[in-house]
Amino acid sequence: MGWVRDGFRFAQPILLLSGCAPPMAAPDMRVQADAYVNRPVDDSLFVNHPVGLDWWKIYGNSALDALVVQGLQASPTLAQANANLNQALASGAAANGAFLPQIGLNPNVTRAAYPTGPNGSPPYTIYSLTGTISYDPGLFGARHYTFENSAAQVEYGQAELDAARQTLTGNIVSAAISEAGYAAQIATTQNIISVEQNLLNLLNGEYSDGAIPKLNVLQQESQIEATQATLYPLLTNAETMHDRVAVLTGQLPADLPDGGVKLDALAIPANIPVTLPSAYLARRPDLRAARATVAAQNAALGLAIAHLYPDLTLSAQGGYASQAVNTLFRTDAGLWQLAANLLAPLYDGGVLHARKRAAQAQLAAALAAYRGAVLNAFGEAADALQATQNDEAALNRAEAANRTAMQAYQLAQQQYTLGAVDYTTVLTAQTTASQQALTLVQTRTDLALDIARLRSAMAE
Repeated sequence: MGWVRDGFRFAQPILLLSGCAPPMAAPDMRVQADAYVNRPVDDSLFVNHPVGLDWWKIYGNSALDALVVQGLQASPTLAQANANLNQALASGAAANGAFLPQIGLNPNVTRAAYPTGPNGSPPYTIYSLTGTISYDPGLFGARHYTFENSAAQVEYGQAELDAARQTLTGNIVSAAISEAGYAAQIATTQNIISVEQNLLNLLNGEYSDGAIPKLNVLQQESQIEATQATLYPLLTNAETMHDRVAVLTGQLPADLPDGGVKLDALAIPANIPVTLPSAYLARRPDLRAARATVAAQNAALGLAIAHLYPDLTLSAQGGYASQAVNTLFRTDAGLWQLAANLLAPLYDGGVLHARKRAAQAQLAAALAAYRGAVLNAFGEAADALQATQNDEAALNRAEAANRTAMQAYQLAQQQYTLGAVDYTTVLTAQTTASQQALTLVQTRTDLALDIARLRSAMAE
């Protein structure tokens, strides 16, 4: 049809203008990071074992794996984040679709009469069937920045979903390890109380025989009472962690079985790195979300600038109209119309320029938030690295102290068998060995938790 050909010829220069956007400098997102994480020396641990979404599997514990899987399936937080991502996808599709041709079909029947007019006529009926096409080319970057904003919003939603998953898995692993650590400390403390009670029984016997004064008995009773007092906070903490694991995995505390994860069943990774390349931090979900926010605000600024320029809408209408249905589709009943509507802002009370300044301020705020997120990420990574290194050294010392205490206890038993020492010496050595075992449990728990912090801080 001629009107279609004329329409394309009319719109061609307009379509070329739709790709033109006022020049705008990209936001400066550089952050000096050398002072926060050392330069990498050996990242073989992370090369051989990439930090992925399933980082918790480094512990090699099926019970822990099951808890994390349960949490990922049942968490309302993840469901909310996933819904937000779907909303961003749908909103982006709607925003982008506004810059595609809008096509409509309009069947219409009109009955009218104008008997009192200068050319009065009896009532008549008009039957029409028209199609309409409208198109907003998004001049001066309006379409371009709308697409960029939509893509950034989707990226933000995906990053937030990944961040929610990262936070959830980190919390589940930390709570499960903490519960296992408290359970191991409770068992060790109960063993210490048993040993101290045996020593008290022996001292009571010696006191009854007149071999020792009453003071020795009272001192041992005080020691038992003090050890028993440390048991109750451990019981409270263990129950608190148990309830936390239940909530994080979408269960009621009463429905979660006790003792799912055992501390001695957790594999502690070897060769903990002393430095990490900063590239691992770039994939963190919170930094991806911050970068997406900067991109979205930069696109919003582009839109604010585009609105300072003229806006054009193209439209076309074609179809048929007749006073009788049987003549509606005759050639002489055809109609068509082409239109271009250009709206150029001349004076708006400073609204558009104020919106541009507001967009500039929002972009500056997003950049500041991004830099803050980068510094926070490097700080978390540095803290976790230092903590794991210190914990590893402490664990080596605690293992050595535990071995020495056990050797002393075994030697005391041998000497008692030979009659070289009394049984009090044996029980004292056993108490010392039990205390060192408790310290070892605490140190092992700390190392497992800080490794979880480190892996979670570097997770993608």
